[in-house]
Amino acid sequence: MMLHRGFLLLAGLACLTAATPAAGAAPEVVLDPTGDLQAAPHGGGNAYAPEIFIEDGIYRMWYGAQGRDGHDRILLAESADGLAWEQKGVALDHGSANHVNDPSVVKVGDTYFLYYTRAPVDVRDEIALATSADGVTWQEQGTVFRPGADGAWDSLLVGRPSVLYETGRFRMWYDGRRDLPVGAPAAGVPKSDRSVRAVGYAESIDGLTWTRPQAEPVFGEDAGGVHVVRIGDTLVMTSESREGTRLATSPDGLAWKSEGLFAARSGADVDRFGHVTPFLLVEPERVALFAGAASSASWDRNRIVRVLLSPQQRASVGIR
Repeated sequence: MMLHRGFLLLAGLACLTAATPAAGAAPEVVLDPTGDLQAAPHGGGNAYAPEIFIEDGIYRMWYGAQGRDGHDRILLAESADGLAWEQKGVALDHGSANHVNDPSVVKVGDTYFLYYTRAPVDVRDEIALATSADGVTWQEQGTVFRPGADGAWDSLLVGRPSVLYETGRFRMWYDGRRDLPVGAPAAGVPKSDRSVRAVGYAESIDGLTWTRPQAEPVFGEDAGGVHVVRIGDTLVMTSESREGTRLATSPDGLAWKSEGLFAARSGADVDRFGHVTPFLLVEPERVALFAGAASSASWDRNRIVRVLLSPQQRASVGIR
């Protein structure tokens, strides 16, 4: 359900102030949502949250899309070059859930692990897992990560996971909340006019049972919709915002330094209202940013775009 992401981000950012950034590079639409499964209730299309995995010369993109029925699903597209994408249809759905979206995929041995946001009702997110032997047919494993204990910073909801597998362990960064903004579309939950998101961290040996090494968030600044990638000795985190894609860096994944705005919205209509759930694709010969480009203030009209990085942007994440 795209409404809750747009509503919650807008409310959270209302308390922040920032200088108007310079326009970024022109984004190129690489996936235009088509058909009822991506039309959204307004009929104008809504696709975002790209997750790209390259294997045997084939690019696979799992992404979220909102159907005409208002529900989100995870879809699959494939490409031979990362530019021209063929849409393959639904990868994962859960008919009783309001929200199935925000995929993060890792492969360990012969098994693909797909972590995703699932909201059984309204906007109260949790993180679920599906596994696959081929990356196409998935078996749901259920919810594997739930909100924290009463009083914790993430006691209400957790979602939008970004998972790496390093040194024999699964490492997950996610965003969470203890309350919702006033007016959010959920009843019977804590609400506050100061509601903001933060980024948490969790670890697992088997990908199923997760622990939180520390009680507090690892990053604040109302960050959410994060993607974490390793570049050399540095972990790089991109996050969504109405200004564009923001950046933070870390040596260990626990202590993060904000680097500010990484890729500003271009000023064109396609991303006039920011970037949704960005993904930084790092290849030996090129680096590109993929994101849901928001053409509506309500963040419910998105197309997946690619933004080529400038030499300065590449240098900022340690790439020559």
